[in-house]
Amino acid sequence: MKSTEELKTIVESLLENSELFLVDISVSKDNKIEILIDSPQGVNITTCIDISRKLDKKLNRDEEDFELTVASAGIGYPFKVEGQYKKNIGNTVEIKLKDKTNLKGTLKNFNGDHIIVETEQGKTNTIQLADIKEIKDIITF
Repeated sequence: MKSTEELKTIVESLLENSELFLVDISVSKDNKIEILIDSPQGVNITTCIDISRKLDKKLNRDEEDFELTVASAGIGYPFKVEGQYKKNIGNTVEIKLKDKTNLKGTLKNFNGDHIIVETEQGKTNTIQLADIKEIKDIITF
């Protein structure tokens, strides 16, 4: 089976010249491949099917059997890549810090190594990415 790095190269080539970006790749010991993609406007099922078919053509089922899933890293999925941060500027996020502090607020800015979040109380916080255990978008009603 292809390595995660080989798969990453293939997937990124499929996403070139589009607004889509790769969020995550996982390959299990029993050859289950999961690819998570996203875009600033979100990803629909048709796009996932299209990418899955294109990727399937680049892999060789005659050499090794595998299960392939291409899905959207949707709402509530923890941020892993820059595109997710940028996509969610202006949205409500929930942050778990490594020091076990939890914050909820509006993501105001992303600057590569830190974010700025305004809490519901109106306080502005600058948080280093290195201090974040998990951050994800949430829907508020």
